[in-house]
Amino acid sequence: MATMHPETELVPLLRGELNASERTQVQHHLDECAPCRDAMEALSATMRLVSARLEELPTPEWSAYRRELRLKLANRTEARARWLRPSILWPSIATVGVGVAALILSLSMRPTPRPAPGMDLLAMEQPGEAIDVGLLSNYPVVEKLDMLEDYDVIEHLDQMPTAESNHDTRS
Repeated sequence: MATMHPETELVPLLRGELNASERTQVQHHLDECAPCRDAMEALSATMRLVSARLEELPTPEWSAYRRELRLKLANRTEARARWLRPSILWPSIATVGVGVAALILSLSMRPTPRPAPGMDLLAMEQPGEAIDVGLLSNYPVVEKLDMLEDYDVIEHLDQMPTAESNHDTRS
């Protein structure tokens, strides 16, 4: 069976702040629990030492403390106010404005990619059922070729005789 240790009641017991029933319960627990008794003795020795040295502590000078606190608060407020001065605030705003304008200008001056011409031009030259745009389906590659003027030749490359068949016919 787990026993609840009266850790939070030890100091009030030493100071005499517990009522009679609480004091009896804590005292009964201390009679039966050696670790709590040891903790009570250590706490009692510490409290005797603190109370003996309490008179040696100097009394704080509250006026000096308040003066020092006011100076720290004034310095902190002044540091914040420095950023709001026109000599710092307006140049900062101007610098940010120039940066934003430069960014907008650089984005608007970018060259926009030209769209590939539509297939409508090819569709107008040939009847609808004769259109074969297999080569033009990858137009960015094809647009760089100089052979596009000879599209008819390119279109019928598979029908042209090969070098081997030319060689066979000559011999």
